[in-house]
Amino acid sequence: MNTTIDHELKAVHDGLKRLVMNWAADKTHDEDKARQLRRRAAELNHRRYRKKIPYYQKVCHMADMDVEDPGFDNILSNLMVTDDIFKSYPQALIDTRDFAGMTAWLSQISTANLNHPSPDINNLDQWIDGLAEDGMNLVFSSGTSGNMSFVPRDNPTWDHFLKTPLIYLPLVIAEQGMVPAWKHALLKLLVKRISPDTFLNMADRFGRFFLKDFDGYFCNFSGGNQGIQLVGQEIGKYCGSSFFLYDMDLSPAAVRGIIRGAGSPEEQALADEFLKATVLNKEENYDRMIHALEKSVRRRRRVIIFGTPYLLLEICQKIKARNITLKVKKGSGVIFGGGWKSFDGKRIPEEELIGLLSDTFGLEPRYVAEGYSMTEIHGLMLRCSHKRYHVPPHFETVILDETLKPIEGDDVTGTLGIIDPFAESYPGFLITGDTVRRVNQPCPCGRSGPMILSIERSAGREVKGCGGIMAKINA
Repeated sequence: MNTTIDHELKAVHDGLKRLVMNWAADKTHDEDKARQLRRRAAELNHRRYRKKIPYYQKVCHMADMDVEDPGFDNILSNLMVTDDIFKSYPQALIDTRDFAGMTAWLSQISTANLNHPSPDINNLDQWIDGLAEDGMNLVFSSGTSGNMSFVPRDNPTWDHFLKTPLIYLPLVIAEQGMVPAWKHALLKLLVKRISPDTFLNMADRFGRFFLKDFDGYFCNFSGGNQGIQLVGQEIGKYCGSSFFLYDMDLSPAAVRGIIRGAGSPEEQALADEFLKATVLNKEENYDRMIHALEKSVRRRRRVIIFGTPYLLLEICQKIKARNITLKVKKGSGVIFGGGWKSFDGKRIPEEELIGLLSDTFGLEPRYVAEGYSMTEIHGLMLRCSHKRYHVPPHFETVILDETLKPIEGDDVTGTLGIIDPFAESYPGFLITGDTVRRVNQPCPCGRSGPMILSIERSAGREVKGCGGIMAKINA
């Protein structure tokens, strides 16, 4: 990659981070400047993708856009790719344990220059671990078909994935009252006085400073590179104590083996271990978590409860079945998101889930926060108390019609596309499988920028994420 382009892209990223930090602290930002930076990042990333990603080279050729500078409008209209790119490998490669073939596929859709995998690799877990040793971090997700998506992140892109949310989420969450006012004020002051890189370098200390007084309860797995699991694992690092419903890695080989059938004795063993924890010992795991929550309540500790909608619904049901009162300390909160709200084929309305969580844990609804994101992007959109998902300034959202062409307007509904400036190792001009309504109008909460009012899975797209998988496995 041209060093000049690398340096310019770094400068653009720094500018976007600064704007995002200002937006988090003051609720407003310079949208014209943000748009300029986002679009310049897209142009620079196009050059990177065109030079290094064979799949994207084909996209450019087929669109008759095989040029260094097609212009941002042409990127929107002609060079966006669907998120199916991340599961575009032949399923037979995994069925036959051809991980050399899977590695070759990754090299087609990413900037990676990967080593040939060891012939001793027999399952997905070992393959993912081996790639991590070579500096390629795979984040996976699965639909209810078991056809898994693998998002390849080199070390710089992995760093964006883990750290970008830290420059704005602590302030946005603090605004909802989950930390003392003086800590919120101190954080706002720091954000305005230090650079994004300095802030991120100190993020571990900030995280512990703000969350050490919380006990964390995570209705997910303690390890594994599945998107929503990683969010819980990162939050858990900073809490005074952390308790996971499933104290084990979420194994992609186990999930795929359960849904599609294990292809080897090793995969069957992983599937059996997974089913033992999530089905046979499920009640025991919930008992352990609920007893620990009771202890936090007695000790008057603030708690953070985190998970997918499906698992949070289950823990509320388990608490109700036990006739237990769990009124957590004021300042505690619940954060949920990930996957689609599928419960045995049904979707529970957000307001119903928020009401249930509020009632179960004795919280005001404003202390129940929902985030919208996906495995393929770098950041998430938090829902404010006025039921609007706020888009951080580093994302360029695009609404597409049925022909996948951009729709203009301040109130539009269609397929969501996202231009992600921090996707350096794979095409970040993504068409999602979600249908949304996006508006550009003032929000009563005071935060500026575009907002998403409603989200539905697009017609023909399968339920995606841990929530849908767990609902299917436990059905």
